[in-house]
Amino acid sequence: MNRIVLLLCSVMLSMTLSAQEMAGTWSGRLDVGGNKLRLVFHLTQSPEGWRATMDSPDQGAKGIPVDSVVVTSQTVQLYSHPMQMRVDVVLWGADHLMGSFSQGGFTTSLMLQRGAPERPRRPQEPQPPYPYRSEEVTFTGRDGQVSLHGTLTLPQAEGQYPAVVLVTGSGTQNRDEEVMEHRPFLVLADRLTRAGYAVLRYDDRGYNASPEELERLKHSTTFDLMQDALGAFDFLRHHDAIDPARILIAGHSEGGTIALLAAAAEKQVAGVVSLAGMMVSGAELLVTQNRALMQMQGLPESIVEPYVAALSRLYGVWMREEHAWLQNHVDDAVAEALAGEPLPEPLRRNLHAVAEGVQQDWLYAFVRLDPSEAIRKLGHRPCLAINGTKDSQVDAEQNLARFRTLTTDASRAKTKCYEGLNHLFQPCTTGAPSEYAQIETTMDEAVLRDLIAWLDRELNEKGATD
Repeated sequence: MNRIVLLLCSVMLSMTLSAQEMAGTWSGRLDVGGNKLRLVFHLTQSPEGWRATMDSPDQGAKGIPVDSVVVTSQTVQLYSHPMQMRVDVVLWGADHLMGSFSQGGFTTSLMLQRGAPERPRRPQEPQPPYPYRSEEVTFTGRDGQVSLHGTLTLPQAEGQYPAVVLVTGSGTQNRDEEVMEHRPFLVLADRLTRAGYAVLRYDDRGYNASPEELERLKHSTTFDLMQDALGAFDFLRHHDAIDPARILIAGHSEGGTIALLAAAAEKQVAGVVSLAGMMVSGAELLVTQNRALMQMQGLPESIVEPYVAALSRLYGVWMREEHAWLQNHVDDAVAEALAGEPLPEPLRRNLHAVAEGVQQDWLYAFVRLDPSEAIRKLGHRPCLAINGTKDSQVDAEQNLARFRTLTTDASRAKTKCYEGLNHLFQPCTTGAPSEYAQIETTMDEAVLRDLIAWLDRELNEKGATD
């Protein structure tokens, strides 16, 4: 009898060990309408049981929690209620899981292999050794709220150099502005420094912050981020290797608007580069953006136009009412926005979800933000504003036209629109964000060359090159 008990215990232990071996990273590709989207699942086991998170690198999503996780020695079942997603896979060999992926009414086959996915080719990313100096730096935002960490790259020779501060777009991003496994600010900083410019790029406030720090910063708006950019400017002004009269601020997307706001607030900023920056109000931008993205999805105009009209009315309520009132009257704001429009139920729910965004200080302030006065205050300082014709996030024609009407010195304020480039300045097919990860180019070479040529003209007395 004892021998039988011992044998059963041995079998159970073997099965437990096999199940434990399922822990780790599993990755694969999902075929969605001909697009190959990478999925990554991270399985971990603790005394409390199994847990899992999911990454979708091609959509820029990481660490998405999975509600239900069931793991045996042979199977893995995952379910996420918010995403209506289910994964059912069975062990095949030692290093593969095969089965199905379901979301909403969509189901397809799925194969996962053990380990992280291979990183896509990014041929423009620089590789060490670099022909310039690099310093890890820490500085304080001008308002004193945060300490910020970044990288300052400098030409190799001693001397004082013109400098560029790089400001990232919306969302909490690192100093390389990493998105869809592209690192545009790493590429840009490398090219500018090789051309003789010092470049400071820094992690956004809240990046890799503790939960306590994130709680403290949760009320931050675009204007707080402007204070961070001015802190970077102040840091460079007091650096021995920087010419304080030749410091320019360059930003991408929201960062382009922040650069304009910072230059308006600080007359010592030598100039501005706006890379797909917002020149219209936040409300105008988001309405145009939603229309473009819905049209890309193939939705009929009979649905698109009523929805964007309702969205425009919602933002009109935001422009009119105080924040505290709106936070407690979301349903009232939605009712006014709908104005009896017969929107399909999914779009009504979506509009309500957008209205709930008023709880975020950043979004409320962004919708109400209008950079017009900041653009007028540039005066005679040089400014370069560029966009791509296939930018689905910041419409090129709308924003560049507004910029041209607002600038006071057309000889110093230049615009350029690049044919066939998207919001990241990549050559693209449609301009949809879903393409970003599939494109190998991080930033079009013509944009990089033109930017350096413009800086050479405007900042004059260019520093040493490699």
